[in-house]
Amino acid sequence: MNIPLIIVILYMLMIVGIAYYSTKLTKTSTSKDYLLAGQRLPWYLIAVMVTGNAVGGSSTVGVAQNAYTSGISAGWYTGAWAAGAVVFGLFISAKVRKMNINTVSEIFLKSFGKVNGTIAIVIQVIILFGINALQIVAGGALLSTLLPEFFNFTSGMIASTMVYILVSFIGGLLGASMANLVNVIVIYLGLIVAVIAAITQMGGVSTVAAAIPTGNQWTNLVSGMGPGVLLGWVITMIINTPANQTLYQPTLGAIDEKHAKKGMLSAAVLIFPIGFVAAALGILAAIQFPGLENSAMALPALTITLNPIIAGMVFAGLWAADVSTAIALLLGISSIVTKNIIVGLIYKDMPDKKQLIISKVVLILSALMGLFVAMNISGIISFLMQLLTLYTPYTLLIFAILYAPKILRKSTCFLTVLSAMVVMVIWIAVPQSHIVSQAVYLCLPISALVMALTTIFDKRMVDLTVLYTAASPQNK
Repeated sequence: MNIPLIIVILYMLMIVGIAYYSTKLTKTSTSKDYLLAGQRLPWYLIAVMVTGNAVGGSSTVGVAQNAYTSGISAGWYTGAWAAGAVVFGLFISAKVRKMNINTVSEIFLKSFGKVNGTIAIVIQVIILFGINALQIVAGGALLSTLLPEFFNFTSGMIASTMVYILVSFIGGLLGASMANLVNVIVIYLGLIVAVIAAITQMGGVSTVAAAIPTGNQWTNLVSGMGPGVLLGWVITMIINTPANQTLYQPTLGAIDEKHAKKGMLSAAVLIFPIGFVAAALGILAAIQFPGLENSAMALPALTITLNPIIAGMVFAGLWAADVSTAIALLLGISSIVTKNIIVGLIYKDMPDKKQLIISKVVLILSALMGLFVAMNISGIISFLMQLLTLYTPYTLLIFAILYAPKILRKSTCFLTVLSAMVVMVIWIAVPQSHIVSQAVYLCLPISALVMALTTIFDKRMVDLTVLYTAASPQNK
């Protein structure tokens, strides 16, 4: 009897059961109930929904992989994510909760018109779709690596996709948030227990400390990854989060502005430490398994040496990290496609009960299309991830909408986003353009310059009162 497999199966059944239980707590009769939890999310469910989204495979297996060679400083990856959540919580969450919108794309649709709004919608959907396909790949890799006698890569992706669909389809945002309450606990419990068990198995703290390989990077909070990389992480996360639909969804589903803000700031507190726990596991793997050809195997290699029950907890924790991110992405895609494309642009008078059905159909199709891409044309995923650069102009636009609306003009959105697209195309097509480590470092100043130029040369002001009209779309 394989104990880790039993634990993983029990975990799967538990989160699906929680999603089902959420439907008994509140009746999901409208699209607002399904996609925005009826705007009844308390701060603690917002916190775990955002934390679950942030703490995916990159924050666990990816951090351990970096720590295997670079030490504890790899843990700052989740520190950067936490910084993004703090910025969102302090400057964005309460303000957007007051708006009459369903998605982040709707901000641009209402502010700058159908063309600019449609571009924003398409970019958001493609980015979320690409990240979701990555979660499917990660789920398949985890199950096939940790439980190879039961899953190959393909069956692991299929199993992962089915669980993603079930949790998000059954419970919507409320069910996903409640499932993530368990996911976050499982992630933390699994990784912390793994650290304690590994240290104990290796002879205790003093033995481990004496066995750390030579080099000052292992325990230095900066030198391993380097200040440039760490600063880059922070800047990238701060730029990416303000335009990210997966943060808007729980924010717009909050009870009120206070819950939205408190939930986001609480998420930052929860997100911050987990990277350092994962980094500790990477260091322990470097001690026990030096010279691994593939450093991505650091955490799996360490895990399989542990007691089967503990190993099962770690397996469940790692997979929980993947599930928690995927369900947030699927709900984000469903919201944008249903509210902004189908209802916003095609069938404006669609009855709400039909919207509820459509949102669930879109969610299933998005997951299955993501599975198809992950299984057949995974090379496209890296290209889709390049579009993350396009969060940069939208972040600038959001801050301008919220804090400096007088600088906005009719042409600001289109030209600012166009400049970022040009940067992205050049970055991909012309390797000689890589004069900085990340495209975002070119995109940010160029987008800001173009925005400033539109303020100077275009005199057509933008009317933002439409964002705060009395008739809320959520209440239709």
